Amino acid sequence: MKKKLNAIMVSGLTIGPVLGSGIIFLPPLAVEKLGGHAIYAWLIVMALGALFAYVFTRMAVVAPDNQGISTIVGEMLGKPFRELSANYLAGAVLFGPVVVALTAAEFLAPLLPATMNVHPAWIAAAVLLVCALLVISGASFMARILLVLSSLTACLLLAGSLATLVEAPALSLPRGLPELAGFGHVLLLIFWSVFGWEVLGNYVEEVDDPERTMLRAMRISLAGIISVYLLTAFALQNVPAGGMPGLLVPILGGSADLVFGILAAGLCICTIVTFTGAVSRQTAERLRTKRLSMVLQGQRPSVLILLSGNFLILGAVVLGWISFENVIEVANIFFIGNAFLGLVCGFRMLPSPTVRLGIGVLLVMMAFIVAFLPVYAIAFFLLTTAVSLWSSSRRRVSLCEDFPD
Repeated sequence: MKKKLNAIMVSGLTIGPVLGSGIIFLPPLAVEKLGGHAIYAWLIVMALGALFAYVFTRMAVVAPDNQGISTIVGEMLGKPFRELSANYLAGAVLFGPVVVALTAAEFLAPLLPATMNVHPAWIAAAVLLVCALLVISGASFMARILLVLSSLTACLLLAGSLATLVEAPALSLPRGLPELAGFGHVLLLIFWSVFGWEVLGNYVEEVDDPERTMLRAMRISLAGIISVYLLTAFALQNVPAGGMPGLLVPILGGSADLVFGILAAGLCICTIVTFTGAVSRQTAERLRTKRLSMVLQGQRPSVLILLSGNFLILGAVVLGWISFENVIEVANIFFIGNAFLGLVCGFRMLPSPTVRLGIGVLLVMMAFIVAFLPVYAIAFFLLTTAVSLWSSSRRRVSLCEDFPD
């Protein structure tokens, strides 16, 4: 009998990627720009993150298969938009894991002997390969590994933050109000900490009793994620010296930097595995209905296709054809596009006025983020959108001609 994921295991699929590289860079960035007022921004973003989680978990519960929210998008907006949503997520996972793998390489490189002189690109390639192997190992094993990595990271960051606050000579609360323009800019920057929930529906076939399990997993995950972000942000703005690794010094001493590097790499792996696993399941489901060779059927060929694409993008970065920032910006706009379509459908699906108001705020914030992205990323995104919708329309016309009324 095929093993199913329970609520604790599903929470392992969400805590890791939602924390992801965001917990490494965003709290120090917010403190640098807002000082003590950063905690206000985190409170707002965590409230929006809880709403984001609720919307996509409710959608995941009703997803009929591992295509996740793209199926719901298709039901509400039409089949071309189902394909568009799936293509957005596939595009994001073609570029995104390369960025995360290179970030992991930055933390793993110092752990290797200096005499090895390994190029970060080779470390990133090894990270991508390990993540692909975890994805094809099966949902149950994969979820257990991610649960261990994410739980260990969350517990150490919480313990370190608490110890830092206890040892701090004094705790300070922000006074007055922050400067509005700077506050809004930081809100947009740390808004990235809410992403990750949108792929939960791509695991629905592996979940035991989806409605009960996923809603429970959401509550468990939110408790952990919000606690980690708020506590680390508050500790960091009270004791900024040492940055994020410094939060572990009270409990780990001189090994804090080493352990933090390992934890950061582990969170990067969690992010890559969850998103690659989601898209490989979605792709396998999409290919299942097409008349393709059995060699291309199933999840493993989909993982191999994604891994090959990641290697090509990584190679392009190494050769200087595209920059690290180019890859980030293209991945970001595809992630936003997929989430935007999901939230539009969530607005239509969930009747609560409060929820709809919150979704409206989320949509506006994502629109503002896109407005600050470079022209080439927006142009590539629009080209992908046009080609995807045109291709879907062509297939629909072809089917109508083959099967006239």
